[in-house]
Amino acid sequence: MRIRNGVAIALLQVLLMCDLAAADEQGVPWSALSEEQQTVLSSFTQQWDTLTPERQLRLSRGAGRWTAMTPRQRNAAETRFRMWREVPDNRRQLIRERYELYRQLSPAEKERIRQNFKRFGKLDRERQQQLRERYQNMTPEQRRRIREHLMERKPRHPGRD
Repeated sequence: MRIRNGVAIALLQVLLMCDLAAADEQGVPWSALSEEQQTVLSSFTQQWDTLTPERQLRLSRGAGRWTAMTPRQRNAAETRFRMWREVPDNRRQLIRERYELYRQLSPAEKERIRQNFKRFGKLDRERQQQLRERYQNMTPEQRRRIREHLMERKPRHPGRD
């Protein structure tokens, strides 16, 4: 019985992966969206069929996440999105590039970055500003050396801050 259930689960996973792969290639038909997703994406109704399959999939997944959020989570997301839209295009591009680099890091490197960010966040505003100004006043060569040095550093042990 357990083997049958395991086979059934494995088969279901394969079918789901095939379905996702097909959606990646063919897109998501408007009729396949839930009523809630269609409501969220109503501004795309007329142009839905002209969107790339990748964009349709991203939008449908995003609408699915949106419909699952609480009102408080939605307000927070709207605030973040409003702030993101105010960021200049060149800065957004830089953020996207850096995020892509971050995604390619090992889990240990990501954790080290998160810990450093938390440590920086715990500093008082004046010290944060001093560090920002110090970094901004460096030459490109000094910045490069500092980044290389930080990448070579071994992660600190959590209890040794």
